[in-house]
Amino acid sequence: MRNRLFITLAILVLSSNISYAQVADNKDFAMWNSVGIKYSPIKRLKLGVEQHIRLKENASETDEYFTEVQAGFELLKDLEIGGAVRFIKENDNVGNNKEWEEHFRYNIDLSYKLDLIKKLDISFRLRYQNKRELGLGEGVEDIAAENLRLKTGVDYNIKSWPLDPEFAVELFNRKRDGLSLIGDAKLSRYRLTFGTSYNLKEFGKFSIYYRYQENTRVDNTFVTEILGLKYTYSIN
Repeated sequence: MRNRLFITLAILVLSSNISYAQVADNKDFAMWNSVGIKYSPIKRLKLGVEQHIRLKENASETDEYFTEVQAGFELLKDLEIGGAVRFIKENDNVGNNKEWEEHFRYNIDLSYKLDLIKKLDISFRLRYQNKRELGLGEGVEDIAAENLRLKTGVDYNIKSWPLDPEFAVELFNRKRDGLSLIGDAKLSRYRLTFGTSYNLKEFGKFSIYYRYQENTRVDNTFVTEILGLKYTYSIN
């Protein structure tokens, strides 16, 4: 019964987004898919590796694929510091010079989880993100794309129901050329995410989510609606 509910939800979300999404100058529908493994060698340390593939242009064209290596350590109860690195192959199919680009990205996170009531959890995450393109030719300046990201999430545990709802809001503040990241960063993007997960215990955790993402720069406003599918297997 639980498996049927999860599959039904996935089909409904997928069909509703595909029927609505159309490629336009300022709008797109994308699919983000990932599989990963998590391992905790000691009680307060978490390690993980994930493989991602993302589709764009109404989910008809590969946008990028990458491997991400993660680590997190619990400093205090519900307070965690962590980070990750990504090795990215990005499909630049805009303009005259169409090619696959290589990028390297790392991020540093500080996360806190607050248990308000028995069934409701609120989480906060502050992330510094740095991304650079690799393999640039001589004379090309290597300028990193830097972001500060603030994410707030809400999880609600419904009794006797396996698909508990999850909702998150995330704000991106991107560094502007020649200015500082802390004082002069400007809101460049926001995300709204609604999803759910189903844990099959011995077989891993399956997640599905719908995400609305909008780039807010005046000269390049762009909306992306995203359907995400994720599978994670925990060794212990």
